[in-house]
Amino acid sequence: MIYLDNSASTKPRKEVIDVLVQTLEENYANPDAIHNFSHKILLKIKNAQKTVADYLKVEADRIYFTAGGGDGNNLVLQGIINANSRTKKHLVTTKIEHPSVYEVFRHYENIGFEVDYLNVDKDGFVNLEELENAIREDTAIVSIGAVNSETGAIQDLKKISEIIHRKNKDTYFHTDFVQGLGCTNIKFDKIPVDAITVSGHKIYAPKGIGAVYINKRVKITDIIFGSNAENGIVKRTMPTELILAFAKAVEILTKEEKKEMAHSQKLKEMLANKISEKIQDVKFNSLLSIEKSSPKVLNVSFNGTKGEVLTHFLGMYQIYVSTGSACSSKKGNSRILEVMGLTQSELDGAIRFSFSRNNTEEEIDEVVKRLKESVERIRKMR
Repeated sequence: MIYLDNSASTKPRKEVIDVLVQTLEENYANPDAIHNFSHKILLKIKNAQKTVADYLKVEADRIYFTAGGGDGNNLVLQGIINANSRTKKHLVTTKIEHPSVYEVFRHYENIGFEVDYLNVDKDGFVNLEELENAIREDTAIVSIGAVNSETGAIQDLKKISEIIHRKNKDTYFHTDFVQGLGCTNIKFDKIPVDAITVSGHKIYAPKGIGAVYINKRVKITDIIFGSNAENGIVKRTMPTELILAFAKAVEILTKEEKKEMAHSQKLKEMLANKISEKIQDVKFNSLLSIEKSSPKVLNVSFNGTKGEVLTHFLGMYQIYVSTGSACSSKKGNSRILEVMGLTQSELDGAIRFSFSRNNTEEEIDEVVKRLKESVERIRKMR
């Protein structure tokens, strides 16, 4: 099996699984209880907060654990918008956000808020002039994802942050950083942001766990109601085993990310070069520069094919790729690629390959061989 859908989810590391199982066996008490057993578990969770905070370069007491990226985006965005809705009815995001961001803004637009959806250029980068012109006195929040899940485009968060704070220092800046973990050199000690969302299953941790950072200046209200006060706005019983497993993945990432990024980048360039050599009439929708595009993602359009059909053909060889974000890949044309201006043929034939530490050069050779065969067969079927 060759798994190249790592932007959708990764295989958990053995060390992470070991922590998960050990915690289930040894630290099973509810961390919200008042006895000493629970208190010791709560201290482990505090250490996990610090691990995540140290990686992001933010304050540990402003990290709260969530059920993942979509959960975190909803908690942060709805919490901030609701808390500031009396005086601020204007919101800004982009046309290429993940559905867990984009659909939140659509919801608030439907109930009477004004929303500006920023355009991007042909490479997927936000129009910064449009951003500057969009921010108003009543703009509550700007939400722009750091790394696009379909193309890997890395936004210039530093410039974006500067523009927002120059135009309106009271406007909050949120970034969905789920695809940024382990794929960029971005740290937040030098980039002022008000809220960050991250998730575990993109960095070899289990699904169902993530975290948010919320700056202390942010006015936010609860979306989930309950009595579990230790985890800030996320008022539910904390899943210790998932939290500690996530923290272990972040701890390993801190040490290994440069090496793993270089490994993914090598595979990405190798795949792109071999596709260029072996297959005609293709368009690359991801840049190859590691400064501008995640080393983990290569999006390619094979003209004269259908992405879903090509995905199934590769699946017959146990090669697993996707046609885009797993959260929106079953809904026809990619919204992201459409906004980038692709033709219908390019939209139809788009495939996302996404790499991990587990992939090898030999796998890339096999993928190109089967890809060439599959593309040729599909094109003959037209």
